[in-house]
Amino acid sequence: MDEQAQAFLDNLVPVLESLEKGINEAYWKVATTGEKKDEEEHARLMKELLQIYVDPDRFQTLKKLREGSIHDPLLKRQIHLLHLDFSKNQMDPEQIEESVRLETEIESAFVHFRAVYRGKKVSNNEIMQAFRDERDTYKRKDVWKASKQVGEIVKEPLLQLVRLRNRVAQAQGYRDYYQMSLFLNEIDEAELFSLLDELKEKTDQPFSDIKKEMDKVIAERYRHLRPEGIRPWHYEDPFFQEAPMVFDVDLDRFFRDRKIEDLSEQTFREIGLDVTRLLEQSDLYERAGKLQHAFCMDLDRKGDIRILCNLRPDSYWMGTLLHELGHGVYDQFIDEQLPYLLRKPAHTSATEAVAIMMERLSQEPAWLQRVAGIPQEQVEEVRDDLHKQSVLKMLVQIRWCMVMIYFERDLYADPDQNLNRLWWDYVERFQFLPRPENRNAPDWAAKIHLSSHPVYYQNYLLGDLMASQIMDTLLQEVKGEHPLVGSHVTGGILRERLFKLGATYPWRDWLKKATGETLNPDYFIRQIADKSDS
Repeated sequence: MDEQAQAFLDNLVPVLESLEKGINEAYWKVATTGEKKDEEEHARLMKELLQIYVDPDRFQTLKKLREGSIHDPLLKRQIHLLHLDFSKNQMDPEQIEESVRLETEIESAFVHFRAVYRGKKVSNNEIMQAFRDERDTYKRKDVWKASKQVGEIVKEPLLQLVRLRNRVAQAQGYRDYYQMSLFLNEIDEAELFSLLDELKEKTDQPFSDIKKEMDKVIAERYRHLRPEGIRPWHYEDPFFQEAPMVFDVDLDRFFRDRKIEDLSEQTFREIGLDVTRLLEQSDLYERAGKLQHAFCMDLDRKGDIRILCNLRPDSYWMGTLLHELGHGVYDQFIDEQLPYLLRKPAHTSATEAVAIMMERLSQEPAWLQRVAGIPQEQVEEVRDDLHKQSVLKMLVQIRWCMVMIYFERDLYADPDQNLNRLWWDYVERFQFLPRPENRNAPDWAAKIHLSSHPVYYQNYLLGDLMASQIMDTLLQEVKGEHPLVGSHVTGGILRERLFKLGATYPWRDWLKKATGETLNPDYFIRQIADKSDS
């Protein structure tokens, strides 16, 4: 059986490798230029890839190999992962055509979208700047509404795509696409929502306490505004997925007139991870026609790793670049001797864990002093507030993840229900944020992940928990004020225990090898408590 499996892979993998590289190169051009010809090339290659996945002879052979007796563990793992990929994409020719068309249409809408605020087109960075600086409530409300306009544009094609995805999943015996996606990504749905219940219970009170404190500070910025009058447009992020700066910490001032890519390069170099080439290959600054979000992409699993950002010298983009470089170094240091199918992270949540761990540095006193070069006395002045701000950030992110995870499950369960109302039901339940009065719009559809990265947000939540668990291990093993600040030992640990293994093991086994135990949310809860007490 081993020989049959190897022969099957030898025949198929080179084709997949070539196609996936072409798809990634085309998508990179779409995201960086927005040109129609690149969208068409990306769509063409996606159809070609999907036609391989739906080939019945290949799929049947793969099923037999997976059910057979394969002794080589690396060979067995490759067959298993390939079977998951095939299972995700079992569509007929008409469904392939419709899926690619809808995904291309939606992606193009996000690439080309520029909000219209009071008659003027504005970029996403301009919207975020207004959220930080504007103190006129009515103008803020208009900015917030403008940021949601893309939801109206993509709502209908997104719902068509949701229904199509459900038909594909139900044809294979799944309840819906949500259930299928979790199962084929090696996540147990019951365990996930049990974990969510536990996290909600353990974070309800600390989040409520710190949000009350935050809302009081925010209300004082406006005339005639009480904390109970806070609405979504009073925060600094359109979805309240990022924590506003409220605890007398103006981190933006630390990064004005700084090249944040230089600070990022220094961060990784000083822990023994060289990202020079990665940054050179990336597209870091905003311009017309370019996607306004951020991502990291491994184009060929051979070292062509690129980051897309729209950098500005502020704390948001500082954290974002550290996050994306976290993804990048994971890809960069996977063992190049591994077979192609295993030259990727153990799981999406695993690479998110590394990215989140690096992003958290942007609010760490040790990092601000050593890398950002902030004088010690200035860091000491804000140390307590930094700790509180860090707790707020972690809690805001985890509660936002809950909104997305619950909403997306219900979206696929019934895409014809009142989704506009359901969205705000979950915002109120998990973010403790009142819905805008008389608001009836597809604000949920403005979140790009629902379209381009479906059933993804549990990976951020799991990544948050893993990041705290991995950090606890590093704190025990690496001497110094902070293991990710200036310690070359850390890079070696990350390379050997986390990165090098690629997708050799399922994510639960990967985490146990890295930290000595399976997923434990108590590390995240304790980290919040420790920061709150410091």
